[in-house]
This record gives sequence, C-alpha cells and structure tokens, in this order.
Amino acid sequence: MRTLNISFSSEKDKKEFVKECENDFEKRLSDASERVIKSGKRNILLSGPTCSGKTTTANKIIDDFIKDGKKTTVISFDDFFKERLDERRVDENEKIDYDSVDVLDLDLLRRCVSNIKPDSVFEVPVFDFVSQRRAGFVKHKVEKDDILIFEGIQAVYPEVISLFGTDYTGIFINVNEDVLLNGIFFSRDEIRFIRRIVRDRKFRGASPDFTYFLWETVRENEDKSIFPNKNICKVQIDSFMGYELFLMKRYVLDTLKEIKKDGLYFKEAEKLKEKFEGLDEISYDYIPANSLYTEFLGKKN
Repeated sequence: MRTLNISFSSEKDKKEFVKECENDFEKRLSDASERVIKSGKRNILLSGPTCSGKTTTANKIIDDFIKDGKKTTVISFDDFFKERLDERRVDENEKIDYDSVDVLDLDLLRRCVSNIKPDSVFEVPVFDFVSQRRAGFVKHKVEKDDILIFEGIQAVYPEVISLFGTDYTGIFINVNEDVLLNGIFFSRDEIRFIRRIVRDRKFRGASPDFTYFLWETVRENEDKSIFPNKNICKVQIDSFMGYELFLMKRYVLDTLKEIKKDGLYFKEAEKLKEKFEGLDEISYDYIPANSLYTEFLGKKN
C-alpha cells in the first residue's frame, strides 16, 4: 500500500505538487516507450483495466515514435464493438459487460488485422457510443516501418492476441497499489471507479447509478479475463498520480449528487462522498494540457 501524508499551505504548493507528480509520471512513460522502441515490433497491444490511462500512454508512445522518425496510428478496440448491444439482451435486467470479449466483433477485427501489410490499405470502424452503432469506417495506409498501437482492455484477451501471432509487444497500465491518503483509505479499484464515474457521466452520458450498476460485472471480468493475462505484457506502468484524489473531489461530489436518497446505490455513494469531504481540492487549472486526466475530465483549451 502507498501511504501519503500531504498538506498544502498555499496554491503555489499545490502547483508544485502537480508538477512533481507529472514529472514522475512522465519518467515512467518515457522508460516504457524506450523499452517498446527497443522491441522492434510493428504492433503494440496496449491494455489495462477500465480507466487505467491507456489513451495517455498511447499518445506518449506516439510522440516518442515520431521523434524516432516513425509514423504511428492508434486503433481502439472499442471501435470494434458490436452494434446495439442493448438489443441483444434476453432479459431486460441482464447486465451488458462492455469489457467482455463477447462485445467485440471478432470477425471484423480479424479482417482488419489480416489486411495490415506493408503498402496496403485497411479499414477501421468508428463506433458511436450514443447511438451504439457504427458511424462509418476510416481508411489507413500502412507503409514498411509504420507502427500500430491497438489500445483497449481486450488487448490481453487470448482471442485477440491470437490474431497477431508473435508480431506484437504488450504494455499493461494500471493503478498498482491501494492508497492511504492523509489517513483515508482508497483501494486501487476504487480509484479507477472514481475516474470512471466522472468520465462516463461527462463523455458517455451515463448516470452514476448506471456506472455503479455495471461496476460489479466490470470487476468480475477484470479478475477473470484481464489480470490473469497481464503478464503477457513485458512493459508494466503504474498510472496513479499523487494529486488525483484532490483533483477529482469536485467532480466526484457533483456526479454523486445525482443519486437519489431512494436509489439503490445511495448508501455506497454517501460512503464515497464522506472520504472526499476531508480532502483539500486542487484546481484543474493547475493540470497540464497533456495530463493523464484529460482522459477523464476533457481536453483543456
């Protein structure tokens, strides 16, 4: 467990702490990028449980490959979701496990991967989460030394890995430790849940009740299909940021307000709110534009 005792005497202290945390995370990503570049593989499979920071990691690796003179393309496994998953349920009370391999159109993914050859063109679908339908396809041309980053939870699933043979290297990113912050305990899974409940409300139009509803199934799938396979990834990154719980305070509390007193998850939400009440707050204004937290709070102008 990571134990942190942090207090701030001024706004300047907060800004300096954010800078220190960002520099530390940047070092972690740079070390990972160096290892990936040395692997010499064309396909990078980037995985991690929900809200672990995969998108930021992908963007950092892109920057490093560009510096190395290589063209890099990111492909999200989320864009290979089957259409209208909500209509596929047998029972209206059935939970949809959006992190399961079953939500992927593996035939479409197989065709895509099989067309990735030097001097060839392949198509990648674009999935619209609001309508739960494909919004179209994007064409990509592959040249000899191009690098492709396949990003998503499903990147460690055996059904997905088998499509790439041996032509890949794996990266796994996660919050690796529980945290005791100023005497307040946050589990590693709870930290990711905090990220997810804010992200889902902001970007996917999901109510906090719906995120709570899905969470048990999400965790079951992680323990079944993600964590047992994480060691296929030779590169492992811890995405926890020391300032993040101070930063997320405002957004979590605002989101949890939507849960009504007679709601199924009201008691759980109240317990989470109590944890944040004793924490100081760090403004999003202090966070750099390329921070991990743009994944969960949105890009800065």
